[in-house]
Amino acid sequence: MSKADSETAEGTDAPTSKANGALGSLIPADKVIIAYVATIAGLVALSAGRIQYWWVIVIAHAAAIAGIVLIASHHRHVAASPRSLAGLAHAWYALVLVPLSYKELSYLIPLVHPRDFDWELAAIDHRLLGVHPTVWLERVTSPLLTEILQLSYITYYFLPLLLGVAMWRKGWFHEFQFFLFVIVLGFYLSYLGYITVPAIGPRFILADKQTVPLAGIWMFDRIRISLDQAEGITRDCFPSGHAELSLLVLYYAHRFHRRLFWWILPAASALIISTVYLRYHYVIDVVAGVLLAALIVVAAGPLYRMLGGSVKDQRPASDH
Repeated sequence: MSKADSETAEGTDAPTSKANGALGSLIPADKVIIAYVATIAGLVALSAGRIQYWWVIVIAHAAAIAGIVLIASHHRHVAASPRSLAGLAHAWYALVLVPLSYKELSYLIPLVHPRDFDWELAAIDHRLLGVHPTVWLERVTSPLLTEILQLSYITYYFLPLLLGVAMWRKGWFHEFQFFLFVIVLGFYLSYLGYITVPAIGPRFILADKQTVPLAGIWMFDRIRISLDQAEGITRDCFPSGHAELSLLVLYYAHRFHRRLFWWILPAASALIISTVYLRYHYVIDVVAGVLLAALIVVAAGPLYRMLGGSVKDQRPASDH
């Protein structure tokens, strides 16, 4: 057993915060989620004149915060192990809440910030590169490449889960807690970016400039239609969460689980390329996603400790 394993085998049921009471049960990931949910509730309240039944949304967000506090305090109160029902609920409730947070953006963004910035983003791309990248990429478009990249694109929904489950199964609960904090921070900062700079993407705005339609071999159309139906028209371009989260998963896989890193490297790399090739994102979106991922990597350690996390949660586990 590695040093990291032995450390995670002891005292993993207790949150790292030293405060007393229910709020003292919150781990750093909980605090990030609560901050985001409270921020959205505040934006909804400020936009009350444009949102019918705004008070219902505010109450729902307050209930979500109360639910997080109850889950965390119950986990601490019963002194449960991470693999107990209470521990599982505390560690994995974000798997439900993060998609719900994303889904509400399709409704809220046009009401909270009713202006799109697509033409500004497209103009930045054109100014930097001299072309519209999605149009230029028509010269390398092929059904096989489109099929491969569309399949790679949907790995965005599984890569963070894959690394998290791998760490959980190995019993690296301290490291898992730090990774969970990083991932929810990455998701929610990108969501705030979507609200700040709403954009629907080049596949809509530049459709009249595209002369070669994207076509796959087998799954492309079904995947794209399924994504459109599941996500709706969400103004989720800037920054590219796909690029940001892929890089965060790659970085922390390399740090915590080197063998898994080499398995997911091809899919994550293809995923980043697919964002522009498949006409979902502008290049400036990807640049912003890369910069945001770098900022999170630099700031994650100090911010995690500031929110009550432990230094030992950030130590690389032995898996080489």
